[in-house]
Amino acid sequence: MRLFGIILGFLPIYSLAHPHAFIEMQTKPIIDKQKLVGFSMQWILDESSSSAVLYDLAFLQDDQKELQKFIDDMIQNVVNEHYFSYLYDKKGNKIKYSAIPQNYGLKSNGAQVLYFFDFLLAKPQELSNNRFELSTYDSTYYVSMYYDKDKEKSAVDFSSLPQHCQGNVVEPQVDQKLREYAASLDRNQRDEDSSLGVIFAQKVVIQCQ
Repeated sequence: MRLFGIILGFLPIYSLAHPHAFIEMQTKPIIDKQKLVGFSMQWILDESSSSAVLYDLAFLQDDQKELQKFIDDMIQNVVNEHYFSYLYDKKGNKIKYSAIPQNYGLKSNGAQVLYFFDFLLAKPQELSNNRFELSTYDSTYYVSMYYDKDKEKSAVDFSSLPQHCQGNVVEPQVDQKLREYAASLDRNQRDEDSSLGVIFAQKVVIQCQ
């Protein structure tokens, strides 16, 4: 399912190079008893993509029950797509998540929409002698989901990690031909290329001794 249809609402149909929308992300590992138990995330939509959601939020402000239902539905759409996030351990095993998010919501952030939620792992993972890679992306690259390199320390907060662990953000290595291919695609094409997102995705890496 396309990300813009899930959390961005219906955007105008026009022909543009990939990506068509942007989500700036912030994240923090959740640690408990020397185990990785999940991640706390914030997603900030670009102003153009935020407009339809902001309209709905404003329209529902006087009806708290309907507003909460709207928020629940929007977050559930994200959950149904596994939070658009993929986590692997040092052996390359894909780690499953809980289907019940914690501390979630969405709100206006000036002219933008801010999504926030904690997603928990189905089973806490031992940190010692382990390595984790987390990538969050829209597989079709219609939407660019990114950590701002100029705000790297605040974009990914590793302060919760114990001393024997280190964290960093790894940038994707994408050659010019592939960038040109992505730029040649438009949103009206019939065939989606679901291989692009992972190629352009940054990786949050946690390395523990």
